[in-house]
Amino acid sequence: MKLIVAAFTAWLLWFLSGVFLEKFWAKGLQVSLYFLQQAVVEGESACLKETITNNKLLPLPFLHVKFQMGRELLFLNSKNSNITDQNYRSDLFSCMPWQEIRRTLRFTCKKRGYYSIRQADLVSYDLFLFRHFVRSCPVDTAMYVYPGPVDLLRLNLPLKELLGQIVAKRALIRDPFEIQSIRPYQSFDSYKEINWKATARTGSFKVNVYAPAASWQVTFLLDVVSDTIWKDYPLIEEAVRLCGSMAKQLLVKGIPVSICTNGIDCLSNEPGFLKSGAGPEHLRSVMELLARIQIHKAAPDPDWFLHCQKVHSVDASIYVLISPRCQDPVAEAYNLFCSNSPDSQWILPKRANDCVQISCLSSNIHLFFWEVPYDYS
Repeated sequence: MKLIVAAFTAWLLWFLSGVFLEKFWAKGLQVSLYFLQQAVVEGESACLKETITNNKLLPLPFLHVKFQMGRELLFLNSKNSNITDQNYRSDLFSCMPWQEIRRTLRFTCKKRGYYSIRQADLVSYDLFLFRHFVRSCPVDTAMYVYPGPVDLLRLNLPLKELLGQIVAKRALIRDPFEIQSIRPYQSFDSYKEINWKATARTGSFKVNVYAPAASWQVTFLLDVVSDTIWKDYPLIEEAVRLCGSMAKQLLVKGIPVSICTNGIDCLSNEPGFLKSGAGPEHLRSVMELLARIQIHKAAPDPDWFLHCQKVHSVDASIYVLISPRCQDPVAEAYNLFCSNSPDSQWILPKRANDCVQISCLSSNIHLFFWEVPYDYS
């Protein structure tokens, strides 16, 4: 009889504690997750702040906090992580009454991208660990991982040629109504450019220096489509890095840039596009767009150049196509696209053993090969 009473008492205690915990365990329980850095460059480290608050008298001896984020973000302490399609994290806490627990998780960013955490799951248990209780909490935190830089020494040749073309075009087309400065007369100057007031005032011939009639810009056409059945993702990632590094160097020199790509923006779910701009804020916009581009998705290929022409209508622009596809149809479409913009460029990332043959590329388009070694690590 005593055994039956003891068993009934234990069952009643288990039942009542389970009912009590199920009703009150989540009251006053909060979880907060946020990235300490808004943006980093691939290869760098960042931190995630994890905060659990138990604002009630009831203790929680066992509390699992579970969340998931991109598999390319690798925690330095990975014993509580499981990486499959995502990086699944599960941390165990013991929360006493009115306690706040803070933890900083450090991780390495292995790949560019836009990473977010939208939900955290809380799991607790009864005193006998027979029953579990689950609650999902919304989380709103995100960070950018910018594409890494490329070798600037290798980039020097196409960059110098591009800058030279811009300077030449600015010098050829001048605005006769906007005087930029006044300088001494030289033998090759036209008499029409002489500033007679400045000449009379100084006693020597002075000529007007006119401002450029158009502000020339560079438009990057980033192609993330592969021409092979097996898509070489590292090669396309190098194309994204090329676009970012080249745009950064131009923006530093005050040259406006815009970007049009057939890669899908993960936020808008449309082909990525960034209108022309300059300055530090525009550089941030460039890097954020390149971080969001999904190279495993692309816009319909035949319509891509037509789409670029529709969204981009600036005449004073030099185009830079960054595409690993060495196909004549691509070259023919690019020839037509650049018909009003001679001296544009095509930078073609390729492997060292790739045989590239493009027979129909216009002589007005400068082709540069960019060899990408295999990564055997």
